[in-house]
Amino acid sequence: MTQRTLLLSAAAGLLISAASASADIYTPSSDSMSDPKITSAENEQAAALGRQDTIIVVPDEEDYAHAKPTKLQLPFHIEAEVNNSKWRIKDSRIIIGVAPLHSAGQVNTCCGTLYEFSQYNYAARIEHGATKHVDRDAWWTVEVNDNSIATRARNACRLKRKELEDQGLSHKQIFAQDRATTMPTDFRYVARVGHRSHDLQEASSSVQWKQSQPIWANINVICQKGGPSRIAADPTPTPPPSASNDLTVGFQVMQAALAITPKSYEGKCPMQLHLNPTIETNGKGTVRYRFRDHLGNTTQEFQVKFDKADVKFLDHVFEIDAKGKPKGLGLATQQSTGGQLGLAAPNNPDLIQGYFQLEIVSPHKKLSKVSDYSVKCKSLTAGDGLVAVPGTGEPTVVVGDLTAKPKLADLVIEQIQPSPAVPTKLFVKVTNKGTAASTPTNLKALRWVGNTATARGTLVPAVLPGQSQVVLAELGGTIDGATQLYVRVDDPNRVLESDDGNNSFKVK
Repeated sequence: MTQRTLLLSAAAGLLISAASASADIYTPSSDSMSDPKITSAENEQAAALGRQDTIIVVPDEEDYAHAKPTKLQLPFHIEAEVNNSKWRIKDSRIIIGVAPLHSAGQVNTCCGTLYEFSQYNYAARIEHGATKHVDRDAWWTVEVNDNSIATRARNACRLKRKELEDQGLSHKQIFAQDRATTMPTDFRYVARVGHRSHDLQEASSSVQWKQSQPIWANINVICQKGGPSRIAADPTPTPPPSASNDLTVGFQVMQAALAITPKSYEGKCPMQLHLNPTIETNGKGTVRYRFRDHLGNTTQEFQVKFDKADVKFLDHVFEIDAKGKPKGLGLATQQSTGGQLGLAAPNNPDLIQGYFQLEIVSPHKKLSKVSDYSVKCKSLTAGDGLVAVPGTGEPTVVVGDLTAKPKLADLVIEQIQPSPAVPTKLFVKVTNKGTAASTPTNLKALRWVGNTATARGTLVPAVLPGQSQVVLAELGGTIDGATQLYVRVDDPNRVLESDDGNNSFKVK
């Protein structure tokens, strides 16, 4: 080989090496940004006023036929941050389900190259430009027309119809009134990182996208009345009319809701989560129920007796032990510490996430909306909760100031807002102006039409001091159709408050 050939070969090698080094400079790695996070919206008032989470399904002559076109708007809080000044978050979206990411030969892993979103991901792009840190509330929006979300809503109504049939209701009874159901849906936040001044095309070896752990939210569905007008071919003669046209309805659970307190926790373990079911019935009887987790595991069965039509607020303890393992309530199967839903985040073994649903077993089947929780166990460090005793240098536990005034909650209704999509419901902002957290309680809506009054109860989760909760209150009828309407938090009184005289709010 000549000297000229050797020089050319060396030069070519330097060029290839330089090109490779350049690619490394501009190609981000898996740790170029933090793990994206998605949580509930922080601006609760804006979230309540702008939220549109309801789909209306209309019937035809046979069954629930199709969903009315609408635009869903669900609020979330998103966050992702780069780890170096040369990187920027170039693109991010809120999606349904798992992002089609490809990394190290595996699909749907936490990070890597992104394949195209399918129509079922319904990716809503967040407009923020190239930035170092995304930390904001954002809306997931989608048009509901002739798509899979509309199909899910229609099928949810058909499933509701099947449940009511299993309870013994006829088609005429089922379609005689609007029926409400929900579609629990998992949302994730995905973000892409790139160089501040370059944006290389994605390659199989480059790691650019990451996705968050899921957050679950309900899409509400109203199944409108109307529907089938068929005549059964029954040769049995029509019975003679009775003196009353009233329909006899058996013992039923009218409302089944679940709240978890605390919803999120970061601190020492073991700790206790309180599962707080709210069960409302139409009369006297016994309700059997259990809890179902996000992996499909079920707890032992519990029961509660009703002496009359009433609302009962219950409390069950579920423990996260010192090793960060969930246990209790007689779960039929021990919970997993991994998997797609991420009871333990892959990069944070101390983070425990999941959700529960309240499942009514009898007098008929009924399943509540999901209620999620997030627990991060922190290891005990030297000095936690300890101070030195003067003159000894020995640590001792500080019990507290015996002369301090007791801390009490103080719940008030600060604001109400009608729900445009559902005229029989009302957004109510409940604020704790006290110095202690409240316990889960009830919000009662008292609706008058002339001299007749009806009352409906809605669960209010625990509220920390200085914070607020926006709840969607059931009214038992439209606002416009009422002559008077009052809402009252903590009725009957269950929370120890500094002032019980400021719990009412007159709507009209």
